[in-house]
Amino acid sequence: MRLFITVACVLCAAAIMLCAPTADAAKKIDVFVYTETVQWIGQAQAQDAADILIKEIEGKQGIGEVVNDPAKAIEAWTKKHTVDKGNHIIVMFGDFPKEIYPNGKGDIKKGSVAEEFLDAGNTYSNSADYFFWGQGGRNEKEGLQNMMDIPAIVQWDDDTPMKVTKEGKALTPSLDDYNTDRPFHLNELEGDWELEVAFATETGKGDNATRCDPCIVRNTKTDARLIQVYQTNNQADPKGEVIAEIILNYYLEVTGALEVDPQDKLPTRWADIKTRR
Repeated sequence: MRLFITVACVLCAAAIMLCAPTADAAKKIDVFVYTETVQWIGQAQAQDAADILIKEIEGKQGIGEVVNDPAKAIEAWTKKHTVDKGNHIIVMFGDFPKEIYPNGKGDIKKGSVAEEFLDAGNTYSNSADYFFWGQGGRNEKEGLQNMMDIPAIVQWDDDTPMKVTKEGKALTPSLDDYNTDRPFHLNELEGDWELEVAFATETGKGDNATRCDPCIVRNTKTDARLIQVYQTNNQADPKGEVIAEIILNYYLEVTGALEVDPQDKLPTRWADIKTRR
C-alpha cells in the first residue's frame, strides 16, 4: 500500500508539472524574415538568402515561429513580440520597413514601434546596406543614430577588408575573408552598447579592432542586439548561410534558448526514482 501511495503521488506531481507553466522554462526565439523591400541586393537574391536561412533554422531547438511575411504584417508582429528581453529577431536585407519606423531623417521623434521592440531587448539583423538606412535614403545616418541613441555613429568605408576571427572560424564556417562596404564602427560605440562577438574584423581579432562585419553589438542594459552580416553592395555573399550559423551556433545559446525545459527532465527524474527504490 505504501508503495502504491508513493507511486501515485509521484505521478500526480509529474502531471501537475507537465500542465503548469514554468517560470524557468527555456524560451523560444521567433524570427520575422523581411524581404519585400531591399537595397543593394535584388529582391530575388534576397529571397534566395531568406529561403536558405529559413530552411536552416526552422524547427531547430530554441527556434519558435519563423515567418517570411509582407510589410503589412510586420507592425502587428513587432508589437506582439515587444516583450522584455524576448530576444526575438527581425531579419532585413537593406531596407528598414516604414511600417515600423516611419520617422525618416531630420527632426526624428522618439517612440516608434521599431524602437520599442529594440529597447525591450530584442534584435535586428541586417545585410546588404547601411543598418536602418531605409530605401532611397529615407532615414540616412539618423536611422542608426536614433535607434542606438548614439548621435555620432556612422557606417561608411567602402571595400574595407575583413579577416575572419577565431570566433568566426569556429562558429561561422561559411564565412571567408572578404571586403565589406558598411562595417560597424566599434570605436564609435557609446553608452551601454558594446561589441559582443566579432566574426570578422579589419585585424582578424576582436580585441582592439575598430571595424567589424559580421558581428553582434549588444546593449548591456536592455539586452538589445544588432546582428550585422555582409553589409555589401551587390555582392554574391553567403548571407543566408552565415546568418543561420550565427543564430544556431551562437545566438540561441547566449540568449538562453537552448536551456533544458524542466518538463523535459521528468522522464529522467522518474527513472531515478525507480532506480533508487
